[in-house]
Amino acid sequence: MTGAHRRLDDLDPAFLRAVGDLTLPPQWIPPSGAAMGPHLNSLDGDSLEFKQHRTYTPGDDVRRVDWSLYGRSKRLYTRLVQDEHQPRLVLALDTSASMATGGWQDKFRATIELCLQLALIGLNSGYAVRVLPFGDSVASDRAITVLHARQLLGSLRERLAGLEPTGPTNFDALGNASLDWRNQGALVVVLTDLLFDIDDDRMNETAPVSLPNLPLTATERRDLDGVRAQARRRLMMSAQSVAKSLKFLSHPNIRGVLCQVSGAQDQDLSQARQIIDMESGVLQRLAFTRAASRAYGRVRAAHMASLAGAARSLNLGHASFDAGAAGDHNRSDVQRILAAMASQGYAGEPAQIEVT
Repeated sequence: MTGAHRRLDDLDPAFLRAVGDLTLPPQWIPPSGAAMGPHLNSLDGDSLEFKQHRTYTPGDDVRRVDWSLYGRSKRLYTRLVQDEHQPRLVLALDTSASMATGGWQDKFRATIELCLQLALIGLNSGYAVRVLPFGDSVASDRAITVLHARQLLGSLRERLAGLEPTGPTNFDALGNASLDWRNQGALVVVLTDLLFDIDDDRMNETAPVSLPNLPLTATERRDLDGVRAQARRRLMMSAQSVAKSLKFLSHPNIRGVLCQVSGAQDQDLSQARQIIDMESGVLQRLAFTRAASRAYGRVRAAHMASLAGAARSLNLGHASFDAGAAGDHNRSDVQRILAAMASQGYAGEPAQIEVT
């Protein structure tokens, strides 16, 4: 096995057992003509589960006429039943360079473990599961269809362990791969640090940039107001660019969740002990004051607030995942993600949300 594969050889199956009793929401409305499966939805279909009657109209299948009701009412009614559908779960795994901040073993490994946990929950809930690594591009041969739980600690683990985070995050490439989600319907969870930088030239443009407005709660606005104006502008432009790039997830046949992952070094500047000067190649040690660390904490809170607004603007759920947390094998983080799926982007009372 390669060195990359050995990085996941020590996975403790307990992290899968910790979420084995959790399930995904079964209520999902697929587009007309979607494949049959075990989940009922609100469309008319071919299951044995009765839905309602409606007045017979020419062209209805006469086999669905309720003749017993006709005998009582002397009127023709068509018996409608629930459709059945096997919903899809797509786990889009960010493989850009920023996912390796703090080292492969920090944020990226923990995100792979989270991906395996969500895949297990999807399988246990009757979903068709597919893992889709993406970075600068999305290669069709990298998509991994998960058919059985045995794959989680077998072939799927080996393929994910061989990934090397590199290059920028390209959400547009992810959108190009989403056509079948729009046609067939899917629940999509994007596992990413959502670090989407804005270059200085774009920041200094005098002409207004065409970006969407973001609906923010009062608390999120306070978090953004807690940072300097230049940082606030950069964070808002970054979140707006994310919303623009992920607009394909707002399609009515897709339910989506943005899962914002962070590692130990992302959360605390004191974890960033050293950097390498790219011009000289010299290793430099870093030192941060308490004031700088507090300011960085405010920036992180503002970043999360702006991205929550970006998710809400697309009617997506938004959840956070702390790769450095320990104690319950990610169970609490997984529960937050499941809650975000159920919320479908809603957060806060409508009166508290203001478009910015």
